[in-house]
Amino acid sequence: MKGSRLACVLVLTAASALAAAPALPPAPPVSLEPPPGWADAAAGAPGVLIALKGPVGSSFLVARMPEAALDTAASTRAYLSNVLIGLRESTRLDYRTTGRLETRTFRNGVTAHILRASLDGRPRLIVAALEAGGPPALATLSSAVPDAMLEPLVGSLRMGTPGAIRENGIARSLDRQLQIALGGGLRSRELTGAEIQQNVVLAVQGSGSEVVFLKIGEDDVAPQEQPEVVRATVAGALKIPEESVSPVRRAETPAGPAALYAWARVPGSPDLRFAAGFLPWAYWGYSVLARGPQAEQLLSGVLAAIQPGPASVPRLLAATPVLTAPADAAARRDRLIAGVAAGGLLLLAVFALSRRRKSANLPE
Repeated sequence: MKGSRLACVLVLTAASALAAAPALPPAPPVSLEPPPGWADAAAGAPGVLIALKGPVGSSFLVARMPEAALDTAASTRAYLSNVLIGLRESTRLDYRTTGRLETRTFRNGVTAHILRASLDGRPRLIVAALEAGGPPALATLSSAVPDAMLEPLVGSLRMGTPGAIRENGIARSLDRQLQIALGGGLRSRELTGAEIQQNVVLAVQGSGSEVVFLKIGEDDVAPQEQPEVVRATVAGALKIPEESVSPVRRAETPAGPAALYAWARVPGSPDLRFAAGFLPWAYWGYSVLARGPQAEQLLSGVLAAIQPGPASVPRLLAATPVLTAPADAAARRDRLIAGVAAGGLLLLAVFALSRRRKSANLPE
């Protein structure tokens, strides 16, 4: 099959997959400066965002796709497999795949969930689900060297508009570990390139405030030291004494792990507040930072709504270290003392009752 015809077939196949999809999110803003040797292909198919043709019959396509396909790794694999089946039938080319799903995040903030296929025993085709914090996109890359073209194409995509707001649906962190249902006053914001480079993975807004999650790959702070670190983070960020920072509080999440956080008023502002916390997650964690007139309420509210994302592993979450706020430790200590005292009184009562019973049985 000639290259131009194959590129056209890929476009039409993707359009057919889109037509069969139950519900599609708004089209994500996507742009790409074609690499040398590549040019726009006049696709004109519904749902197709980018269509390029390259040397020796190579092609690259980006199109809309349903968000539900990213709910779990299994649903992503099934969706991409169905797209591959459609390509095999339409092109009449015997594409073969191992079915292994690979996830890769590029420096532009785009995360690609990749299904590779070979033709005549050689790598030839990549089908991928792309996400960058907003609506996802489907990509197909046909090339004699598909791996070599991933960075110039997928790695150069500009997906989403930095700062754009999303008010409904499900917002997922860039690492797919966290997700939150939007609405009810919560909305998500597209991340900027600078934020992505700083490992920010999610931004949520509400009540005139904003919470951001920064992923921390390695943390050598012991769990018992986290309360002190949290308060020091707030004090250091605002350049205020630690005495001005609130006591450390604990915030539960439906996912299981619990965070510690503290807050303080921003100097020079009557109502602006800054909150900082740490959320342990499996063997890594997230710094959680909030700013706004209701920063601490939004931070605790967002944590109370955070759910495990598609990439989270239940057994790793179950092994997450438990953080304890000083107030929690004091409360447990007081309960323990009260329990010991109550137990002591009970033993004294039993002993006294036993003495009375024995005395009652003694002969006069």
